[in-house]
Amino acid sequence: MSRNRQDPLKQALARGVALHRQGKLQEAEQQFLSILRTRPDYAPAHHTLGFLYYQADRLDLSLRELQRSVELKSRNAPAWNDLGNTQRDLGQLEQAAQSYQRAIKLDPDYALAHCALAQLRDHRQPDAFEAEYKSLSQAYARSRSGSPERRDLAWGLARAAEQRGEAERCMELLGEAHRIQRGDRRFSIDAAARYFDAIQQVFSREFIEANADAGDDSELPVFVFGLPRSGTSLVEQILASHSAVHGAGELRMVGNLCGDMERQTQQVFAAAFARLDASTRRRVARDLESRLRKLAPRARRVVDKMPANYLCVGMLATLFPRAKFIHCRRDALANCWSIYSTRFSEPHTFADSLSDLGAYYRRYQELMAHWDAVLPGRIYHLDYEQLVASPAEQIPALLEAVGMDCEAACLNPELTERAVRTASSVQVREPIYTHANDRVQALGACLAPLREALGDAA
Repeated sequence: MSRNRQDPLKQALARGVALHRQGKLQEAEQQFLSILRTRPDYAPAHHTLGFLYYQADRLDLSLRELQRSVELKSRNAPAWNDLGNTQRDLGQLEQAAQSYQRAIKLDPDYALAHCALAQLRDHRQPDAFEAEYKSLSQAYARSRSGSPERRDLAWGLARAAEQRGEAERCMELLGEAHRIQRGDRRFSIDAAARYFDAIQQVFSREFIEANADAGDDSELPVFVFGLPRSGTSLVEQILASHSAVHGAGELRMVGNLCGDMERQTQQVFAAAFARLDASTRRRVARDLESRLRKLAPRARRVVDKMPANYLCVGMLATLFPRAKFIHCRRDALANCWSIYSTRFSEPHTFADSLSDLGAYYRRYQELMAHWDAVLPGRIYHLDYEQLVASPAEQIPALLEAVGMDCEAACLNPELTERAVRTASSVQVREPIYTHANDRVQALGACLAPLREALGDAA
């Protein structure tokens, strides 16, 4: 029998990790806390508990546990990396950089730390971070071709290469990262189009009008949506800067509801929803509203900024006839490039090639046109370019669209201290800026496949 199996602490820790992997977060939390009551100085339990709290969006507790973990066991690169992620999402960017540096010092090939550190840096100032760039390049050169580590290092290097003006190198690295990420999986725009068509067929104007009384009259929900990297995090940050608005982040409850209906009925969620009777729909709406209210009992508005809710606008408008809908949109070329060049924690299958991404964007535009047609006047469209060019005009209009007066804090959203767990967690800490769309100009002919796929949308 191995020593690990004989060690009761390691056995208890393994049980907690297994519970965590099964999604039993409360049971896993209690398991880790039980270990720490017995051994308060057991660093692995602090680490695993801190990681659990991070995934549960309890970032203050995550910070406490991960800091304790590295205090007790400082030579643990994964713990330093996880601490860096928590600090980054809390807006502690300099501390996050230092934690990533500690992880890399302990393990020079630690791909996740290299990638995360590269995302924090402005490589347009190459001299300032030349040593980090060299270390990242060396780790990439040592990595095994086709490995997950190679993928993450390629993401980090691509970010640096783009900022350093090395367009062709950037495209080469991103192509490699996406190929590794995609593996044997293939995206089908035809399948996506059929899915979109099925949604549109159910949520006609007639269906929505016929079911106008089948929802909940609450004005609490605000749904902020759009393609990833379209400005949803910035819009949520602006709204959450208001004293009566709670920014809940990217909630999974709507997506989980749709997924449950699809698994139970083997149909597209829209068809399954259409078969629910009025009392069941009202019960679903009340349950969703109750879960939102528990997040911030005193708030007048709670923002769910899950970008993919653009698929569910018809269903949500039926469930919440008085909810507010904010659609974030952005220049097509800039939006698609930002998606393609960003490493997401959960990859988007439509974004692994520029041609697929452009085709998907056009289909998404058609869906949004459908929502406008069947829900006239219900959706407030906010253009990213207009928002960053004239925030003093656009921000009050945004607040008015959700039924709130503009407060001074909303005009300086970068000063609002709150956790942000999205790919834009760094950008929302910066003052509103106008240069984000300049990136595509520097890439020139490298984006020809994307321009061709976008067609008139480009």
